[in-house]
Formats: sequence, structure tokens, C-alpha cells
Amino acid sequence: MKTKEKSTRKYWIIAAAAVFVAVGAFVAYKWWYLPSQVVESEEATVQTSTARRGDITLYAAGAGTLIPSAEVNVSFDISDAVQEELVELLVGVGDKVETGEILARLDDSDRQENLTDAQRDLRELTSASAIASIDKELANTKIDLEDEITNLVGLISPAVYKAENYVDDYTIALAEAQATAEESPSDENDLLLKTAEQNHKWAISNLAVQWAYYEDVYLPEEYESFYWDGDEKVYFTEAPTEAEIASVRAEISLAEASIAELEVLLSALKNNENLPEEATGSKVSAIRQARQAVEDALEDLEATNLIAPISGTITELNADVSEMVGNEVIMVISDLTPPTLDAYFDESDWKNIQEGFPVDVIFDALPDAIFKGQVVHVDPGLVSQNNTTVVYSVVELDTSQTGWNGLPIGSAAGVDVIGGKAENAILVPVEALREISEGEYAVFVMEDGVPRMKLVEVGLQDLIYAEIISGIKQGDVVTTGQVETAQ
Repeated sequence: MKTKEKSTRKYWIIAAAAVFVAVGAFVAYKWWYLPSQVVESEEATVQTSTARRGDITLYAAGAGTLIPSAEVNVSFDISDAVQEELVELLVGVGDKVETGEILARLDDSDRQENLTDAQRDLRELTSASAIASIDKELANTKIDLEDEITNLVGLISPAVYKAENYVDDYTIALAEAQATAEESPSDENDLLLKTAEQNHKWAISNLAVQWAYYEDVYLPEEYESFYWDGDEKVYFTEAPTEAEIASVRAEISLAEASIAELEVLLSALKNNENLPEEATGSKVSAIRQARQAVEDALEDLEATNLIAPISGTITELNADVSEMVGNEVIMVISDLTPPTLDAYFDESDWKNIQEGFPVDVIFDALPDAIFKGQVVHVDPGLVSQNNTTVVYSVVELDTSQTGWNGLPIGSAAGVDVIGGKAENAILVPVEALREISEGEYAVFVMEDGVPRMKLVEVGLQDLIYAEIISGIKQGDVVTTGQVETAQ
């Protein structure tokens, strides 16, 4: 029994000692070793990156389709109800044509006949015999004018006729002097105006004197008559009536107008000139109508030729020889230069797609070739494409350096718009940026193992890197974040 108790006591002593050692080890670990390890771990949580030189390019990636740069529907310029036989077709699909080139012709036999008739009618009005007839009419009209003037002089007296001419002449002179004095004021012009006013005043006064002489002297001398009343001789004056005088004056005015019209017409015909716009008269109107008829007939004849309005390639043909056609679309001409694409982009790329921005284009049919170009149009609003809202733009390629393979319309391509590009710029990871306020950024630069904040000016940014315009230099070490400390 004693031996057993002694052995048991020894066991408990050893066990107690083991517990004491374990507790001491835990306390030492807790209070001395663990804190030092935490400090070392915390010091290792800072992640860094070195500012370096490099290039950064912002792309907006989209899809495009080759389209014509211009496309024109071509049809004959004839009336809606007209149908003519297509007698000649000079081009086919794929042919290249130039502006002004004849592409097709209609049957023009009726229009040729109309032109011949119109030209004959015009020749009859402008021939040598027609000119001679007008010359004769002019001479006869001048004779008639002289006769009517003689009649008027007899009715109103030579003195009144002459006085009226003075009034007409001095009235015109006064109007001219007034206009000159207003346009160019000067002492000389004022004097001329004063003289014109005096002459006009005299002419008016002189006409009144002559009319008085006409009543008192001329009428009794020229128009006095008599009759016998039994043995008595009765005198009376049968003066011209106002209606008779007005009728003669009208005949004079008509003759003068006819002479002026005939002289203008003769001059134009003899010198093969166009009729002045101010020319009037029945003969002038007849010639104008005849010339217009010729012009219309020529236009109708020319309308039987289908003319290329632009240079390009025939991409569609809708008629054949011997068919009856009207003014419907006969063919389509597409201008394929410069190569042009419709391009569509995600709406999130809106700010990176602007007119003038450069593009890189790779066609599905030519995966190893990169074509350069630029954006030439951006729709101001978003459009719907395959149930998706997208940005629509038009891209033109510059093939002066790469050449062009003549891909067909509708060829698909990938289109990258270069929204911005910086070369040999200072770059840091975007995680290094700290936004202080809207548009204002800072980075933490490690100095002597301690991160220090520095304000920076940021340029371009993509998903990975940011361009630093100012604030730090190449080689600076910047913080990019912290890792979680293991516990």
C-alpha cells in the first residue's frame, strides 16, 4: 500500500509541472511572440507598384458593315403617265461609270419628230423672208406715224404741238436734274437744277400762251365756216372735238410703240441675239413661244438618254431591252470610294466616339489586314439595333497607304474607335488612384517606407492603367491597396 501511494504522488507532481510549463508557454506566446508577429504582418499588408513609362490607348470596340459612300436611284426624266420602249442598255451590274455617261436609251422617234416641227416653226418666224416682212412693216408704221403727226398738228396747230414737245422735253430734263442733284450735291448741279426748273416753268407758261392763241386766232382762221340765212352770211367755227384729238394722239402712241418693238425685234434677228427681257409685242411673243417650244422638244429628246448623275458602280439593274419603262428606278449607282462603313457601338462608349476620331478596321474576310480611317458622322441620339440601344456612326477608310481589296458591299468588320492615346506617358495602376473630389485625384508614394499622399493630374484611363500628367515621376513607388491580415 505505501509503495502505491508514493507512486501516485509522483505522477501528480509530474502532471502539475507539465501544466505549469504549458501555461507559461501560452502566456509567453500571447504577450511577447504574437504581438511581434502581428506587427510584422501589418507591415507586410501594403501593396505597391512602380510608376513606369508606357503607352495607353482608349478603344471603343464595335461592329461595322461596308456600305456605299453615296447611292443614287437612276430613272428616266419623263412624265408619270408616259411609257417608252427601252431600246438600248449600255451597262450591267458591276460596271463602273462616270458622271455624264449615257447608260441607256429610250425610243426617241416621236420626240425627234416634235423637235423637227418646233425648229421649222421657229425658222418661219426668224427666216430672211420673215425679217424682210418685219422691215417692211416697220417702214409702213413710220409712214403712218408721220401721217398721224400731221393730222394732230392740223387739229391743235403747229405752235401748240411744238409747245407740247417743249413741255415733254423739259419735264424729262427736270427729273434728270433733280436726280443728279440728290445723288451728287454740288453748286454746279444746283445751278443745273435751277436752270431746268426755269426751263420747265417757261415751257408750261408757253404752252398756255399757245393754247390761248389757238382759241383766239388759229381756230377762226382754220375752222371758221359760214352758211347763208336768206341773204345773210352767217359765220361759225367748227373746232375739233376732244375725242378727235385724243384718238389721233392714241394712234401716234400706238405707232411709236410698234416702231420701238419692231426695231428691237429686227436688231435681235439680224444680229442673231437673244430678245431683251423688256421687249414686247405679238411678234416678240410668237418668237419667244417658238424658241421655248424648241427648248422643250430638245429637253424631251435628251430625256430619252439615261445619264449617270454620279461616278460609281452599277449595283442594281431593274430593266432590260425591249421592255416598256416609265420614270421608275431603272438602276442604282453606288459610289464605293472612299470605303465607308456603318458602325455600331455600345452606348457606354458614347464619349469615346466623336467625329474626327481615328479608327482601326479589320474585316472578317481579311483578318490579317488593318485599315485606318476616321469617324465622319455620329448620330446625335441612340438607335435601336437588334433590340439593343447602340451608338450609330459612319466611318470612312483612308486606303492611300494600305491599298484596297475591293470587298463587296455588306462585308462585316470589327471597328475600333481610338478615343484617346498617350505615348511614353507615366502610368500607374488605376487602383493607386484616390479620388479626393470630383475630377481631383491623389496617390500615396512610399518615402522611407512610409506612404505619403501627393496630388496628381490624371489623363487617360483604361480598366488597368491611368496616365499621370503631373504630380509624380517615373520610378516612384505608389501604393495600390492592402491585403487582409491573417489572424
